[in-house]
Amino acid sequence: MKREPDGITVTAAVFAFITSAILSWVGLLVWRSSGREYPQLPWLTLIPLGLYVVLVLYAAFTVRQYVQGTSALVPTSFQPTPQQARGTLVAAQAGALGGAMLVGFYGANAVVHLGAIDVESVRGLFIRAAVCAAASALVALAGFAGQWMCRLPEDPDRDDARRRSSDDDGMAYG
Repeated sequence: MKREPDGITVTAAVFAFITSAILSWVGLLVWRSSGREYPQLPWLTLIPLGLYVVLVLYAAFTVRQYVQGTSALVPTSFQPTPQQARGTLVAAQAGALGGAMLVGFYGANAVVHLGAIDVESVRGLFIRAAVCAAASALVALAGFAGQWMCRLPEDPDRDDARRRSSDDDGMAYG
């Protein structure tokens, strides 16, 4: 029996990245062709991205420890409730997709600056865009890692129930 993918797949993240990169690149070219300067990318962007990575990985680690039954490493006050575990999974999935989209946006910013990278100010914009793209890639990776950490162990009873329900020829009543 083929197992259905759990959560956000790499294919979905790649699609989000490509879509974001193309739309951002076109948007930046249109923005520039209307006589405006490219948007500035502040270094402060790295702070929320870094915090997101740390918080998602920590929350997912506590869920993982709890699910594996090794939560003695995690203080009792930090043991997750089912709602917190679900919220952690949603945050991890949002990080996987959002991080991929941000990589596309910051990557497009870096690409539009490649043509004039020999100019000092443009080189600074390129470096900021590249660093922010790398930080966004870490957000996406943390999202995938968090999603993996929130995975429940396989339940053989659940697979047997699926097999039985597929063997009844799709009829609701026997």
